Amino acid sequence: MPRPSYSNVRLVLLAAALAGGVAVAHGQGSHYQITDLGLLGAPADKPAALNRAGIAVGTRSMPGRDGSLSRAFIHTNSFHELGLPGTLTFASDVNELGDTAGWSRVVQASGRESDRAVLWQKGSHIELGTLGGTNSRAFGINERADITGAAQTAGGAFHAFLWRQGRLEDLGTLGGKNSYGHAINSAFDIAGVAETAQQIRHAFLHTGGKMRDLGTLGGALSQANGLNEAGDVVGFAQNAAGQSRAFLHTKGKMSDLGTLGGPGAFANAINNRQHVVGAAQLATGEHRAFLWRDGKMWNLNQFLPPNAGWFLLEATDINEAGQILCLARTKNGQLRAVIVTPPGAGR
Repeated sequence: MPRPSYSNVRLVLLAAALAGGVAVAHGQGSHYQITDLGLLGAPADKPAALNRAGIAVGTRSMPGRDGSLSRAFIHTNSFHELGLPGTLTFASDVNELGDTAGWSRVVQASGRESDRAVLWQKGSHIELGTLGGTNSRAFGINERADITGAAQTAGGAFHAFLWRQGRLEDLGTLGGKNSYGHAINSAFDIAGVAETAQQIRHAFLHTGGKMRDLGTLGGALSQANGLNEAGDVVGFAQNAAGQSRAFLHTKGKMSDLGTLGGPGAFANAINNRQHVVGAAQLATGEHRAFLWRDGKMWNLNQFLPPNAGWFLLEATDINEAGQILCLARTKNGQLRAVIVTPPGAGR
């Protein structure tokens, strides 16, 4: 549900309820409605995970004694800090029950800091542990509260994991050193990125107990960011020209989703209707949020009412009701998190 130091993933995400925030533009006809969720604290803050129940999680910068501090929050009708322990806390994904995956930066007995993957559930948290090393982070959660992410091994590498019923399982790699699990569905399919024997990062789908290399669009690199219940995977991959393009991998085939006139694009999320969201470059080089559906990529900004006063820069998540979570910029340059709701959403 977008991203950082272990890989180019969605690290900080926000999301929100249709009931929450302030509706600033009401759709008429084919116009989408924008619900403003609030100001983001720093340029690195980014909206991210939204469920159909209207529960939102994410991370935003808050004032601290030594500058701004990243704190995980949950948003229903307003922002509430999750209350995770640690000097810094992050929320990555949320399921339909409001269970949240993320991580905390904590101080060990030695005085050194480390990151620990956590599950926040019913007002309390569970630390998920590591694979023998010091650090771990959780990136994705399914409806059963099974979690994927990356955890450090005793040898110092980071491996994608499946956390289920209190047990952390090492998913291995594609022959290289590191791997990272980014998304998980109810069938325990996991999508992410892993290094090959040549230490090149490729998108993977872990299914049936095996990690499968999804390949590229003709270039060197690829990364999976999102996954739906059917096992369809989205992310970005380089083409033969070295351009990063948004992809959809379904039925064993990776397809280029196109751009908005520029050379690059990346996909962040996909829902069960196979609607894909992300960001793509315009001919000017600027990024704009996109919605891909029925074989066509659309600039989300064209669905806003005239003179709405917003620029939708990146779409980070889409829920089953069709609501889209975006990073937006106002005319005066403020970065804010917004929900974009199409007419008849959820019908």
